[in-house]
Amino acid sequence: MDMKGRVAIPNSFRRVLPPDSNEELYLNKGRDNTIEVHPQKEWQIFENNTLLRLNRFDPESLNLLRQIQGNVRTVKLDSQGRILIPPDFKQYANIKQEVIIIGVGNFFEIWNPEKYDAFIKQNSEQYFKELEKLHQLLELGKNINPPETK
Repeated sequence: MDMKGRVAIPNSFRRVLPPDSNEELYLNKGRDNTIEVHPQKEWQIFENNTLLRLNRFDPESLNLLRQIQGNVRTVKLDSQGRILIPPDFKQYANIKQEVIIIGVGNFFEIWNPEKYDAFIKQNSEQYFKELEKLHQLLELGKNINPPETK
């Protein structure tokens, strides 16, 4: 992160942004004190398929909707592929200068490097258990929906 609070987004992430995104990204506070970064189109899909389906007359759903929508910030990539991280997001993620950016499916996260290292160390054993579980689920899925034969 530079002195002005801008983070350069790696070219590998910028290349996969939809052409109609207008270089616009949506930031939100993520789990484990991360900053989630969503392409415009993906955020709209999440908003339409998830957030707008919440019952705003249910107090818990309304609270969740307020929390998520209240933390959204829209940023634009500048000509050098950087985004400006708002001060409250830097504080939330405890980002001083160095960052780690990791892809998480259809969005990516910005991490404080020390927190990311601690996360990896804490979850490394669980990672291999989850891989085994994934393999078992995939194998089970083969039996449930066998491919059609001609």
